[in-house]
Amino acid sequence: MDSTANTVVISLREMIVGGQLGSGERLVERDLADRFGVSRIPLREAIQQLEREGLVEIFRNRGAVVRTLTDSDVSEIYDLRTLLEGDAIYRSVKRMDEETLARAELVHRLLESATTKLRQGELNREFHELLYSQCGNERQRKAIRELRAQVERYERLQDTLLDETPSFQVEHEEILHACTQRNAREARSLTIAHLNSARKIVAQLIADN
Repeated sequence: MDSTANTVVISLREMIVGGQLGSGERLVERDLADRFGVSRIPLREAIQQLEREGLVEIFRNRGAVVRTLTDSDVSEIYDLRTLLEGDAIYRSVKRMDEETLARAELVHRLLESATTKLRQGELNREFHELLYSQCGNERQRKAIRELRAQVERYERLQDTLLDETPSFQVEHEEILHACTQRNAREARSLTIAHLNSARKIVAQLIADN
């Protein structure tokens, strides 16, 4: 993918995740090409990339639309997240340096005292990314970020998950303790349980709407 298409991917992804483009909304190529000042070729490449990331669906007669999350999507996303994130932390713990652990502990403390949803979201992402940072597989980490974005782009889902920060902090504490003890198996088991806690909340929200 060339740099123009990549720039459009970043902009469109931010618009979807930020809610400027809502679920089911059409991506009108002509309007978007004018907005970004690009031809339709890099724009189409960008839309195809977002389809691969699960943020967009492309229909033969309707064109591209922002994907709507379904029960099946939630199940597939969290099945993959438990596999990828469980493995990432398992391998990361074995290589984790003291500086990374210290940063994760600091972020954990900051998250406990964060007062806004925006700050909570930023710190929560940073906490997990630090714990996966030594897994040795950048493609895996990228896939984890993309899967998380598919859930976090729904503001109501993200807000509900962040409302659970106090209880999730208990789980974070346990995961962090396993990491400091260099217990890779325990860290993996606790990470999977943590993700399954979030899965239940998201699945219930989708079912209720």
